[in-house]
Amino acid sequence: MAYEAQLSIRRRAVRGAVGGGITGAVAPVAATVAYFPYGLVELLGRYAWAWGLGGLVVLACGVLGTWSGARIGRVNGVREVALERGETVLSAYAVRPPLVDGRPSKPTDAHRFELRVTSRGLQLWDGSDRLWSHPWSEVRLTTADGGLLLVHHGDRTIAELWPVPETIGWDAVLLGAQRLRARSR
Repeated sequence: MAYEAQLSIRRRAVRGAVGGGITGAVAPVAATVAYFPYGLVELLGRYAWAWGLGGLVVLACGVLGTWSGARIGRVNGVREVALERGETVLSAYAVRPPLVDGRPSKPTDAHRFELRVTSRGLQLWDGSDRLWSHPWSEVRLTTADGGLLLVHHGDRTIAELWPVPETIGWDAVLLGAQRLRARSR
């Protein structure tokens, strides 16, 4: 991987870590102010152990926020670096395949997978790993019963995907795909 790409990924990870750390450190303070009665906070403020406990909670939330922000930033950085010059992401959808690693998928698998609609094609990501990418001229989308999106490449089906949340429909994706396919010919 080129040095510029690695630098871009590192910047995204650092940006995510800083944002996550700030959010993680501020969240317990904001929650205390918003949800605890002032009298209780004032009463606990008189005891030294309460300040120590509050400091540990803020520190732990800040560390957790930094760690998760860095992970999310790195994944987003890898995905952005993988785009070709001039390619833009039009939309991204959290999806869940019916089968993951040979077993039925669970609702928690939804955070792993992302279907990206770009100006040049369609991409399926599993975290920071791109599973496949196909230009619009080679891919065709259809839906099956129950809201399942079928992605076809030539004569074969390369992906079956459930939307997350299950309440959204694929109408916008199908319409956009039809227009982008027509434009790419």
